[in-house]
Formats: sequence, C-alpha cells, structure tokens
Amino acid sequence: MQQHIFLENYKDDDVCSFDSTMFKVARLRQVMNSAISLQLESALEEAFKTQGLQINTTKYDTQLRCRVQQKWLGSGIDCETLKIGAKGWQKGKVKIRVIVEFCPDEPEMEEKPENNESETSKPESPLDDLRRQLLNQENSPS
Repeated sequence: MQQHIFLENYKDDDVCSFDSTMFKVARLRQVMNSAISLQLESALEEAFKTQGLQINTTKYDTQLRCRVQQKWLGSGIDCETLKIGAKGWQKGKVKIRVIVEFCPDEPEMEEKPENNESETSKPESPLDDLRRQLLNQENSPS
C-alpha cells in the first residue's frame, strides 16, 4: 500500500502553477513528503497531548532488542479495537495517509474535431499556451 498519494494522475515532469509560482510536480511531491515527515508527525503528537490523549508511540522490538519509535505516518501505531457485537479485541495499527489531489473547476470534456480537421490531428498542449504567455510577459515592456 502506498504511504502517501500526491497527484497520482500526474507525472514528475508535469507542471503546477500557483499564481506567479510555477514548478514541476516532482518538486511539489518532494516538499510535501519533507513537510509531512518533519512537521506533521510532531504536530500530531502535540495535538494529542494538548487534548489529554497520552498515546504511547514506542514499543519493544524483539529483533533489535530495544524500544523503537512508531510513526503515525509510517508503519503505524499499535492499537486494539473493540466493536459492538464483536467477540473480542482486534489487534492492528492506526496509520495516517495523506492524499493530495487536483480537482478541476470544470470537468474535462472530450473535444470533437470540426469537419475540416482530420480526426488524427493532435491538439496543442496546454503547456504551449502557458509557454507563449510566459514569453509575452518577458517580452512586454514593464
């Protein structure tokens, strides 16, 4: 199972634009992974403590013969659940996964070629428009 999902329908070389900031999806994934592993884990621990939920996130590893820190965003935290009507406790782990997805404002519509266009002709890439736009901005006087 994938730990985190960041823009799963996009390739690393695809581009994201946030107003005047533009970068490849690979860079966005890299920064998100870093932020999650460094910041979110400690923020979760602090939030639980603030709310009075003291959860032990260490366990004894019999192979290493020492205590190891479990991770909410990695291997998970050991847990047991008891469901109403169940015969007993069920052991397992609680894991947190992060999913980042792009939700278009308008759904993609299939374009139909006009009568004078060949059905095999390739439409221009949206990146071509973006490239032209950036070139026009660079060449226009300020």
